[in-house]
Amino acid sequence: MGSIHNPQLTLTFLGGDLEVTHPTVQTIGEEHIARRSITFHQQLLSGLKSSSNQVDLLLDRTCPAIEDIIATEGDVKAVLTDGTGTLFTGYLSTSYSWTLTDRGTQALAITIEDTGTRLLGKAFVESGRHLFHCPAGEAVGAICARAGITVSPSCIFLTPTVTRSVDGSITCRELLDQLVYELGCVYFFDELGKLRLFKVDCTSTEALPSLAKDKLVVVGGRAITLGKKIRQYKSARVSFTRLGTASDYLVYRHTSGRGDGHPYCYLKLEGGSHFDGSEIYTEAEWTEAQADSFRTPALIEACNAASEIDIVGSGRIIAAANVRTEFTAESGYITANIAAAGGPYLEVAAHNNGTLAYHVTRLDAHADIIFERDVNVVRTADAQLAAETSDNVIGEELSFVHERTLAQEHANLLGQYHRHAGSSYGFFSAVDLPCGSLVRLVDDAFSGLNVAVLITARTFTDESAVIAYEAVGISAFDLSAPAYLQVLARGKNDTVGPAGPSGEDAYLVQVISEGGTTFRTTEAFATTMRARVFKGGIEVTGSFTDADFRWHRTSSDAHSDEIWNSEHYSVGGKTLSITEDDVAGRTNFFCTLLRRI
Repeated sequence: MGSIHNPQLTLTFLGGDLEVTHPTVQTIGEEHIARRSITFHQQLLSGLKSSSNQVDLLLDRTCPAIEDIIATEGDVKAVLTDGTGTLFTGYLSTSYSWTLTDRGTQALAITIEDTGTRLLGKAFVESGRHLFHCPAGEAVGAICARAGITVSPSCIFLTPTVTRSVDGSITCRELLDQLVYELGCVYFFDELGKLRLFKVDCTSTEALPSLAKDKLVVVGGRAITLGKKIRQYKSARVSFTRLGTASDYLVYRHTSGRGDGHPYCYLKLEGGSHFDGSEIYTEAEWTEAQADSFRTPALIEACNAASEIDIVGSGRIIAAANVRTEFTAESGYITANIAAAGGPYLEVAAHNNGTLAYHVTRLDAHADIIFERDVNVVRTADAQLAAETSDNVIGEELSFVHERTLAQEHANLLGQYHRHAGSSYGFFSAVDLPCGSLVRLVDDAFSGLNVAVLITARTFTDESAVIAYEAVGISAFDLSAPAYLQVLARGKNDTVGPAGPSGEDAYLVQVISEGGTTFRTTEAFATTMRARVFKGGIEVTGSFTDADFRWHRTSSDAHSDEIWNSEHYSVGGKTLSITEDDVAGRTNFFCTLLRRI
């Protein structure tokens, strides 16, 4: 059978749904594998992203395993060997078809997909949130462990620190794809089904092995095919967010009932009642809520609760850990605790164990935090290219990388790959070259072609020793090439605002919400907020017109905030009516006085 002499396919049925008398491990010998039917499709790169591999083959209709292959609903692990050597490890695709072999016998066409195709589809976390803040190699290992994938001992270990908060909507594949991509790598699975990484980094095109006419094979009248991209990117624009850290930082302060006699809070809890940071429950309501399997706990987003300007300012907090609760109450019957709930979220729990009403007089939380300092853009190429239209610029937003050097390397890789890898080549050769190889194609018989290429894919069968290759033209990359850095958006140190005049000239804008101050975003609500202005302690609201007031909001969705603030900027008014449609997660509304009297 060509270069494969003794094929054998071992199937392991993992679903537990076979008939009792059928073994879970079944071996299919060469007598049931149709000759000249095994085709390997190997693809390392799809652009600069990871791709997948597979093997197609035909099983003779007399193969006893066909019944179980078709009937089982669970995963089927497949290992294809040739003698003692393993050729491919993966899982059977769930798509089959009946066909005829070249000898006219009926056969079942099956496909073996690589390990990642089947296993990486799992969600990384089932619920809640997870924070990656570790060397990239540890993150790769954690993702693979969750998916049930083994990392090869020969796999590159990525040392740069990466940071990202993820929730249950993100799959292992999405995380792994983006993580290695931002660090200039792709992943693939070796013949044993273990994960390995390939660094896309062509440091030199000198002294490459050559494939000339004596090593090229003409198939169908063609030896080398060439394709050109119509549009080429000439530069890259990569945005990333720099991060900062702070320890034992005030991230939550409850202020209900706050006044001169109670500088922190004065929250009343009736006997037996519970408080989750958003809503007070009676004992019966709390018991019912806890029994609701579809209920999700109320999560409070960590914020700059001290309104300090030197460290965080208005930068968004993306993670809180090692939470410390500061709590006081009128009675020992009241207990309270604030805990980290993943990412930037906190879970608040307070309970009055007694029968009489008592007040919580302080409920604060301090934590170690990671916060966003500013958004930066790295732009490659010289000033002339940078001034060209956006059609010539490819843009990326990094989610794992938050450091300039790594962002600059990614931008250079992105820009140089798309600028120099605009030509694709197809050729045939009996020389066995793995995907990722750098070679020089030399056509000294017809076209005079002489080009360095990176092999991105190859296809071969058990019928012939000739391999069909796909490649892209390549030039040496300079990942440390100069790039332009621009600070696009910086966290503002205006949380408190500038110090105002004192004494008789001091102004105070007070906002009163007629329907309450705290609402759950999962429920319908409506309220009207009213602005009152005081000067030197005397109310002077009547001295101003609606045009003197501007309302704005802040939430966890900055883009949505920009849209809302833009739509409401010209409205003005001493009052603002809002509903649940005006909020995005934890949302705060503010009123600004535009003039003084």
